[in-house]
Order: sequence, then C-alpha cells, then structure tokens
Amino acid sequence: MNQEQLFSFYEKLYFQELERREKLSARLNVPLAILVAVVGFLSFMLNNAPIGISGWPSFFFWAFFVSASCATAVGAWFFKASWFGHTDKLLPTANETEGYRSQLIDLYKDFDEKEQLVEDALKQYLYDYYKQFSSENTVNNDARAYHLYQATYAITVAVLLAFSAFIPYFFVKQEGLKNGNQTAAASASATTEKREGQRPEVTLPTSTPNPEQTTKQVK
Repeated sequence: MNQEQLFSFYEKLYFQELERREKLSARLNVPLAILVAVVGFLSFMLNNAPIGISGWPSFFFWAFFVSASCATAVGAWFFKASWFGHTDKLLPTANETEGYRSQLIDLYKDFDEKEQLVEDALKQYLYDYYKQFSSENTVNNDARAYHLYQATYAITVAVLLAFSAFIPYFFVKQEGLKNGNQTAAASASATTEKREGQRPEVTLPTSTPNPEQTTKQVK
C-alpha cells in the first residue's frame, strides 16, 4: 500500500471507530434497565423476607439471594467499566487545522514549490492524527465491548439466580404466614378461654329502709 492508500485506510478506520463507539453506547441502555430491575427485585425480597424461619427453603433462599447479589455487583462493576474510564481521541478543530496551515504557508513562502510543500505537510499532519487516534479509539472500543459482554453475562446470571431465589422465598413466605396465623389463632383461643373462666361479679343493690316502717316500730 502506498501513502495515498494508507491515508484513505486510516481515515476510514478513524470514522469507523467513532461509529462503533456510538453503537456500543446505545447497547448500554438494555443492561442498565435490567440491572435496575434486578436491584429492585432483590430489595423487595430482602425487605419482605421473614426472619427466624429455618429449614431447606430458607437455606436455599439465602444461598440464591447472596449469589444473585454478588452477580449483580459484578455486573454493575463491568457496566461501569464499559461506560466510564475511556477517553476517545478526536481530530483538532477546523480552526486549529487552519492555524497550522497558516504556519506552513509562512514556513514555505520562500520556496518555489511552496503550495505543494504545504499540501504534503498538511496531509502528513492529518495522516498522523488518523493513524494515532484510530489506534487509540480501537483499543477503547475493544475494552468497551469486552466489559459490556461481561456485564451482560453477569446480569443474565443475576436474573436467573434472582428468580431461583424467589421460589424458596415463596415457600418461606407462605410458611411465615402460616406460623403467624397459627400464633394469632392460638392467642385468640387463649384469650377466649381466659374470658370464659372468669365469673362476672354481681353487685347486689343496697336496700333503703322505708321511713314509715321505721316510725311504726318506734311507736
């Protein structure tokens, strides 16, 4: 490949990596929505999980719950790594490029082939930027793609573990409701028996002596 072909190749590669960056950024929306939903689902189960119930359902619930939480944390870390920490390189602005061209014109103004020299120097200027920035942007996009893949995989595992935790959660919740109902029924029964065992106290009315009878007895 000659210089012209390399210039065209690096130019296309540079703009291709910019387009690739936009596509990778657009793919972050779905994992973010799923990640937020998983965090909310795990928070709901944690806030409503009955405490103090033992047995295999409770064991499996906490095992799946902790595993899902760890997978969610890993997915969140990879998601952050795919979104942040990458600085893409962009070409200089048009004003900067034009300023450099003006410097070249002043530099080669005394040469006979000054126009050709300015054109070649300016093309070399853009060539170096295309080659360097396309390489750095390729590395950044490869890192984005890798972290996004790992984030998607971890979030998928977190979803499966969260739904797996919901199955024993359902049974643990039902057992907790059952025990609560039994406790409430036993308490109500004990209260009823206590009330039935107590005899109500009857207060007899106090009789007031008749004034006429008292007068007769005195006579």
